[in-house]
Amino acid sequence: MKKLALCGLVCALAVMLSGCGGSDRPPMAKVSGTVTLDDKPIEGASVMFMPVGGGKPAYGVTDAAGRFNLTTYETGDGALVGDHQVTITKKEVSGVIVTEDGVSGGIAPEGIQEKWIIPERYSSPETSQLKQTVSPKMEPIEFKLTQ
Repeated sequence: MKKLALCGLVCALAVMLSGCGGSDRPPMAKVSGTVTLDDKPIEGASVMFMPVGGGKPAYGVTDAAGRFNLTTYETGDGALVGDHQVTITKKEVSGVIVTEDGVSGGIAPEGIQEKWIIPERYSSPETSQLKQTVSPKMEPIEFKLTQ
């Protein structure tokens, strides 16, 4: 009898937890936009919205036209409603040597080199000075970055 009661308790708990997905999430809004650097679209830039009051950040990557859509929990679901600090990052890293097996390697004699495609100041919430309020039914956002 105890095993049956324990099994019933485990099953009830599993059912309760499986229903916790979307209904317990804070309010969200779809967020899209474009990123340009000196009036040119940037492909492959990482865009991150970090809620000021805490919570899960939203993330997106720009396409060839500089367009992005943010994701927090599920692809394209947007960002938490509220105020956000924004970072936008793109850099190239060289100096890593990978062997033919693709698993092992090392660092080149000249060391690891970073080349910031988007100026490094945009990669930190403290220095980017990019802020955005997310609200329901937002228009696309334009981030016009400069060197």
